[in-house]
Amino acid sequence: MDHRRTPSGKAYVPASWFIVLTVMLCIGAAGWLGWLFVDDDPDTPVATPSPSATTPSQTPSPDPTKTTETTPSPSPEPTKTTEEPEANRDAGVSVLNNTTIQGLAATYSVKVRQAGWTDVRVGNWRGSIAGNTIYFPPQLAEQARLLGDDLDIGRILPSFAPMRTDRLTIILAGPQQ
Repeated sequence: MDHRRTPSGKAYVPASWFIVLTVMLCIGAAGWLGWLFVDDDPDTPVATPSPSATTPSQTPSPDPTKTTETTPSPSPEPTKTTEEPEANRDAGVSVLNNTTIQGLAATYSVKVRQAGWTDVRVGNWRGSIAGNTIYFPPQLAEQARLLGDDLDIGRILPSFAPMRTDRLTIILAGPQQ
């Protein structure tokens, strides 16, 4: 066994805690890099069509050389201005499938977009949820109620870890109508 000996006769053997710590750091770094590449970052710009991006149409100006006779039309009766202000549907929405029905979240996300919510993402949820539920972070409580009204989901609860804190989360727990 002379070929395995070091010149001084002693080899450096790190302590077991150092070996365990090094392995843990390597695993943690690999997990962090994996999360970095897989995570849907909300700061990443997403190209979505916006209604303000349409080109303005030009209105023709009246020709002063032409005269037309107009009959006075009765003025419309004043209407009550009790209309609600434009609802704020700009929060992000995650639609998660908690069923065995493949593609349910993607199908349901169409209904969410039709209700006026533009930032909609889909995925899967593992766990046990009693029924279709909207989960919200504290700053989005008002929009969660609006989303519940839009989709006829009455079960609206505060979010919990590991849910994202920057968006609403819908978890589908059964077939949808």
